[in-house]
Amino acid sequence: MNICQSCGMPMKNKELYGKNKDGSPNTDYCIHCYPKGEFNNPDETFEEMVESCIPFEMKAEGFTEEQAREYLVRNLKTLKRWS
Repeated sequence: MNICQSCGMPMKNKELYGKNKDGSPNTDYCIHCYPKGEFNNPDETFEEMVESCIPFEMKAEGFTEEQAREYLVRNLKTLKRWS
C-alpha cells in the first residue's frame, strides 16, 4: 500500500492516487493533495498541512488534538514533500 508523500494518507486503492497532468495515476500523492498534476494547495506550509490533517487523525485514530498534532509533526516531516 502506498502512503501519500504529502499528507500521509494510506492509499488503499488506485482510486485514491493523485493524477499527473496527462491523467495517469501518481502513486506518490493522493487525489486530495495532487488531483490534476500539481498540488491542490501549492503554497501550503508544513505547519498548515499538519493543522489541516489533525481532524482526520482524530477521527481515524481516536487521538486528542494534541496527540494528532504530535503524530503528524513526527511523521509528515519524513515524507517526500516535506523532507
